[in-house]
Amino acid sequence: MEQVVSPTAFEKSDYPNRPGIQRFGKMIRFATIGPVKAAWMVKDKGKWYLTEEGKKAYLKYTDSEQFLLENRRLYREWYSQQPKELAESETMALEDPATLEKVADASGTFEEAEENAWSEIEKFVQAMNPYDLQKLVAALLRAMGYHVSWIAPPGPDKGIDILAHNDPLGTSTPRIKVQVKRRADKIRVDDLRAFMSL
Repeated sequence: MEQVVSPTAFEKSDYPNRPGIQRFGKMIRFATIGPVKAAWMVKDKGKWYLTEEGKKAYLKYTDSEQFLLENRRLYREWYSQQPKELAESETMALEDPATLEKVADASGTFEEAEENAWSEIEKFVQAMNPYDLQKLVAALLRAMGYHVSWIAPPGPDKGIDILAHNDPLGTSTPRIKVQVKRRADKIRVDDLRAFMSL
């Protein structure tokens, strides 16, 4: 974010009571509350992205003040539909700068922890032995209630790593054929067709 929006000297500074914690990151996280509640953006496990509504709003409200006003209107609309207790606590936070900073800090801390956790999980999975990853996927299928009838042993597997079924005997559909891959890029259509023909 700092590469897109240059922080001011104040935003670069640390919180007085939290040395080492820069204001900018916390302020950015807090500023996303409105767009999330307006359904303009989604924050999910460390990934932030615009929704279709968010893209439309970005194109429609080219003036930043109009964009902000519309965002606030949609936030108030969301807010008016919340339980009274939540509404009162948020009103207090918005009216008191000290409370607002605490709320921003707490929500930012949780988000950062969640993002860091998912980042660590991603690194762990990327570094896993391929056969351990295969076993992990099979275990996830079992946890989802599927019956895993076969896991490919180490070595050539002709493209199928796991077979799973809805029932223990494998008599009902669907039959699930799994090829475990760890790729950052998208799979080509030809690769998918070749797998589907197995």
